[in-house]
Amino acid sequence: MKKRAQLTLIAFLIAFAVPMILSSGEASSDSESQRLSTGMTSADYLLADYKEWEAKYLENGGDRNVVMSMGWFKGLSTEKMNASGQIKLNLLDGVVSVEAQGLSRKESWDVWLVDNGPGSSVTPDAEDVMVRVGSLKHQGKLAKLEANLGSKTFVNFDPDLYVITRAGKNPADERILVGTTTLFQRLYRSGQRGQFGQLADMDLPRPAPAEPAREDSLWSSLVESVIPSAHAAIGIVPDGGGSGDGGSLTNLDLLINQGRTLFFSELFNGNGRTCGTCHREDENLAISPEFIATLPANDALFVAEFDPNLSASACPGGTPCFENPVLMRKFGLILENLDGFGDLANRFVMRGVPHTLALLQNTLTPAPDGTTTPPNERTGWSGDGAPVGTFTLSNGTSHLAQGFLRDFPIGAVIQHFTKTLLRRNNIDFRLPTNAELDAMNAFMRSTGRRADLNLAGPGALSLKGEIAREGQRIFNNGGAGFAGGRGIPPGTANGAGKCFFCHFNAGASDFFFPNQNANFNTNVEQLPSQPADLVIPAQKNPADGGFGIGTPPAGVFGLGDGTFNTPVLVEAADTGPFFHSNVVNTIEEAVNFYNSTQFNTAPGFGPQIGGINLEATEVAAVGAFLRVINALENIRSAIEIETRARNAKFLNDSVDLIKLSISELEDAVDVLHGGGLHPEAQLKLRRAIELDQQAMTTNSRSARQALLDEAIALKNGARADLRN
Repeated sequence: MKKRAQLTLIAFLIAFAVPMILSSGEASSDSESQRLSTGMTSADYLLADYKEWEAKYLENGGDRNVVMSMGWFKGLSTEKMNASGQIKLNLLDGVVSVEAQGLSRKESWDVWLVDNGPGSSVTPDAEDVMVRVGSLKHQGKLAKLEANLGSKTFVNFDPDLYVITRAGKNPADERILVGTTTLFQRLYRSGQRGQFGQLADMDLPRPAPAEPAREDSLWSSLVESVIPSAHAAIGIVPDGGGSGDGGSLTNLDLLINQGRTLFFSELFNGNGRTCGTCHREDENLAISPEFIATLPANDALFVAEFDPNLSASACPGGTPCFENPVLMRKFGLILENLDGFGDLANRFVMRGVPHTLALLQNTLTPAPDGTTTPPNERTGWSGDGAPVGTFTLSNGTSHLAQGFLRDFPIGAVIQHFTKTLLRRNNIDFRLPTNAELDAMNAFMRSTGRRADLNLAGPGALSLKGEIAREGQRIFNNGGAGFAGGRGIPPGTANGAGKCFFCHFNAGASDFFFPNQNANFNTNVEQLPSQPADLVIPAQKNPADGGFGIGTPPAGVFGLGDGTFNTPVLVEAADTGPFFHSNVVNTIEEAVNFYNSTQFNTAPGFGPQIGGINLEATEVAAVGAFLRVINALENIRSAIEIETRARNAKFLNDSVDLIKLSISELEDAVDVLHGGGLHPEAQLKLRRAIELDQQAMTTNSRSARQALLDEAIALKNGARADLRN
């Protein structure tokens, strides 16, 4: 009888208390929640990228075949030598194999493995665990070593550095050649320890557990006053801080969320800027002149206009400068000292802000295209955006940067966060710690698509619009002499766009180097009447030499080899202006560039592929194709973000996500409208935006979910209008 009374009272509470809680409690909650996925990120993206790496790693032997390159790096190597090497480790059997070239035969050389340990400096010291593997023996042009350290060696020993020294020296005293691990290798190690995503040197604070929303507190107090054990009786599970599904934050989720917070909020003791100052989350992680025009005068982007230490009054004009506000506001161009800070007046370039979406392995992995590594991953417009060298981080540790995405924030802080042009670490800014670099790397790898499209062959994308469909054909047409391959049909003379040669599947992967990213000299720098030069005389606006800082080849101006990195195209249409110097504004203008004399006479590139000659209607067709695939990606992203918003427990979390979903939908509408494409889909998307806006102001979670369900249905309908 007592049990029946308890159940009756529970039924009463469900009938009357729950609606009251749902309609009023969550709107007023100011609790800080722990979302499983925040913003435009998803742990699934990073995990998918990692799994792709892991699959290749295991296919190549896994822990029986760990392969790392070794080379000279300024600051960490104690002596510069034109030598290089490779080390292979069998972590299960304890076998180490090394090959090096360029080392003097007149001297003897030792190989060391170094485990820095949590929080330790990258530079080896007496506190680190250092294992001498043995001595190299010259065999012809190579110096080789193979040693068996025993199967138990790597059970509790995780090498972070691989070092070659002279015989009799140890890595704390001398380092000639050096190699290091990567984020994915660190993640793999954490998985082997049974704590995937919890990196050994992670010293970032974990978020405090979220306070329960008011409806949970009231519900708990009501139920507990009647039946102390009612949580178990009726299936109430304490919320783990997720987006409404009761799940717990994983180590990988924490890593990404920490990275996102750092990316958009951390000032690094600098001038007020964050990474998100230029890479705006609601602007496709980029920034445009139109968006810049909406910002208040005190936005950190304009720090050179109101901070006398960074004043741009004399820029450009032969003196060092931090930014050029005129070119920034007119064209969205940011000043970059990619060729170094010596002789600042003549070594800066003006570049647009590239988006950081879809940083897949094939977007970052260098192709054997004639450029050298490091950088070991291609970042930025010229592929060498991430720094190379040794930097002292803010916690006093020394970090070897090898041009990985993980190293990119080091260069960004030095370039953009400084309080003065002296750029002094721990005075004008602080550099990120190793843990912060890992977290921001995880965040950057978790945004955007997880894979490229399939544009040819079985299961290829099939578009409904006739013009966009023709654009897809032109995009994949390699010309009359092309024999086909990798799902691409043989080429024809009619409408040979040849786009897929450099943008396979509309990504950044090169057709000739599968799943790798190449650099090319397309002669964009040689275009006449460049917008920036019309505002600032060309002699005061130095040429951009692209990759590297070496002596430019004939016909190339500025330091570098004249090549620039191949960007992804799926996100292109809504991330203009285009090319590294923002020289054109529409996707059709960007396509038409490849008809130009500049491109078709580019050294070793335009002539090599036989030139491109598209008629105006063909240019429009390719533009329509790129607009439609961009809109499809906007819709995919919006649905994913909005699904998380629907499941979010707290209103503030839901609102943040809905805002991002709306920005994606607005981009899709703008992209389609700009090409006069699919008006019926545009109407559905506009209606979905209206529903999203209503959902943001709805206090009732159930009502909000109903509105979002209707919006998602409209988005799916719009997607169905675009593709089969």
